Amino acid sequence: MKPLSMDLRERIVAAYQAGEGSHQDMAERFSVSKAVVGKLVRQQKQLGTLEPQVHRRGRKPAISGQKEQELRAHLAEHPDATLEERHAALKVNCTVKTVWLTLRRWGWRFKKSPRGLPNKIGPMSPGVVRIGVHASPRSILSTSSSLMRPAYKPR
Repeated sequence: MKPLSMDLRERIVAAYQAGEGSHQDMAERFSVSKAVVGKLVRQQKQLGTLEPQVHRRGRKPAISGQKEQELRAHLAEHPDATLEERHAALKVNCTVKTVWLTLRRWGWRFKKSPRGLPNKIGPMSPGVVRIGVHASPRSILSTSSSLMRPAYKPR
């Protein structure tokens, strides 16, 4: 739906301010709703203009303006900080996931670099495990209970 023309807006408000009728009378006369007349009169009184106002739809971002600048500064000063540390440093009323989503939208990724140093943790298993070799009988205690059942054998 297109906004009302400036000429129509001015005529509606001028007629109402001249005392030519109520909101309902102006609405019928100019073929608009009563709410539109009230909105235009209120807008003229509060803002001093009858220009169509631009309204951003949807939820407003939790991190914007000053907090956005603080987050960018924190990224530059502490590139290795965790999301929780960034959230605590910002003191913003949102979740850690919101901080993460904001950083993703800016193109930041928190993956390890393939060119980085290798992991310093040693191997987790004691040796190479061969496929098809059964474990020693001592690896599972006979007195232990298990929820595992024998495999299904078709008849």
